[in-house]
Amino acid sequence: MLLGQRLYALRMVLFLSLLAVTSPSYAWGSMLDSKAQGLAHYILAVCHDLNGENSQAISEYQKSIKFNGWEPAPRLKLGAYYLRLTKISQATVQFKTVARISPQEPQAHYLLALIYSSEHKYDLAASEYEIILKLASRNDQGNTDVYLYLGQLYYAQQKYPQAIEQFLKVTEFNPGNASALFLLGSVWADSNDHAKAIEAFRKVLRIEPEHTEALNSLGYMYAEDGVHLDEAIRMISKAIEIDPANGAFYDSLGWALYKKGMYAQALAALQKAETYIKDEILYDHIGDDYKALKDYRGACQYWQKSLDLNPRQTLIQQKIRELKKWIASHFNHRLN
Repeated sequence: MLLGQRLYALRMVLFLSLLAVTSPSYAWGSMLDSKAQGLAHYILAVCHDLNGENSQAISEYQKSIKFNGWEPAPRLKLGAYYLRLTKISQATVQFKTVARISPQEPQAHYLLALIYSSEHKYDLAASEYEIILKLASRNDQGNTDVYLYLGQLYYAQQKYPQAIEQFLKVTEFNPGNASALFLLGSVWADSNDHAKAIEAFRKVLRIEPEHTEALNSLGYMYAEDGVHLDEAIRMISKAIEIDPANGAFYDSLGWALYKKGMYAQALAALQKAETYIKDEILYDHIGDDYKALKDYRGACQYWQKSLDLNPRQTLIQQKIRELKKWIASHFNHRLN
């Protein structure tokens, strides 16, 4: 802070220190009503803020709230301090109070949503964003960021219809929003609506031809459906050229090569993916590829690794049982 600013802040501190005194020995002190004293302590806290005097600032914000608890500004400031000190529960109390006494104040809802998201309380975070959305839509109907954030929260909760609704709102305002289109494609892919997902990913690539996630996702969907495999390999390879350390891209490439019957090349790509990520789907793919290469021990080993990450995969359990049954019957047949 410049010297002039510091001197001004110091004068304000001295003046407001006198103003904030509540002792009856000051004739004028008793005449100050609670609102005025609350304001005095708030301004004094701001002066301490400017001087970097954190503990004094916190104390003055607390006094301001004590004299006038209906003002949102001191609570927001105090809550922000508590956040910096990782006193999350105390910060939450302040922001909740602001949301109750001043429901039109969006900042409290933003901060609550961030806290809830960090605590993985996505239902509560989504509720706060819904409030923000209503507030924002009254003042600025073109504010698409809130729709985008809310859609991502719904997506994380696997509330696919609600997520789609929010992303579609973004595209209504901005048809060229690649982020919203990609998220739409991702939700539709997870909802097994491949036709809509493919169309969304294609739109993204028309807007951003080097959008790596869209290149990978579209290529992977082609591989899953067993169609356009050469194009899938080309697109995923392009994504890898742009981002060569992304394990998910190598998994997609390996799966497209597997679907094309190029099992040795597929295994090399899948093993490359394994150097970057540990993933149940990747291990399932490696197991399938080992089986195609007639390495049955390797197949069972990787399917089991997939199960270790997610034991509820009934399809993989079935694969292991059937392969072991086939091996046993084939071995007995050769013995006989």
